[in-house]
Amino acid sequence: MRAIVLGIAATLATAFSLAPASALPVAPGHSVAPVASIEQAQYVTRRVVRRGPRCTVQVTRTRGPFGRVVVRKVRRCF
Repeated sequence: MRAIVLGIAATLATAFSLAPASALPVAPGHSVAPVASIEQAQYVTRRVVRRGPRCTVQVTRTRGPFGRVVVRKVRRCF
């Protein structure tokens, strides 16, 4: 039963997809918008005011005694 219903649905979908575009109905009055209905684009800009210091971590890697890597992390706030 399911195969019959799917077969009929596939046949109808194929029939409708083969119709040429010129045979499809066109809604009247919706082809091109008049010039008066086109509005100018509005651009909105926002500035975010940050409060407080901005801090970053500065990482310095150097070679210490016996060839070991020494990592120094210094927090810089400005």
